[in-house]
Amino acid sequence: MGCFLLLLTLISPRLAMVAIWLITDWEDRAFSGWLLPLLGIVFLPWTTLLYTIGYIVSDDQAAPWGILGIIIGLFLDIAVHAGSAVQGRRRYST
Repeated sequence: MGCFLLLLTLISPRLAMVAIWLITDWEDRAFSGWLLPLLGIVFLPWTTLLYTIGYIVSDDQAAPWGILGIIIGLFLDIAVHAGSAVQGRRRYST
């Protein structure tokens, strides 16, 4: 199971989050509703994925290295969005 989720994470964090949502109860334990994880999958997939994994691994509490994972996820999301913006600018430049 762990290798499957790791492979999905390397392919796409959104696929991994959907698989975690459908296969495990981690999303229910990490979040209290369905709206916040859904918005996380759409807008900040790396941050949501690393928050969920950090919350579950640290026995349902905020550990310092779990918070570090959230910060790394936020930087990954910013890098992905910035990279696609630069690529779009290059594609449509005159």
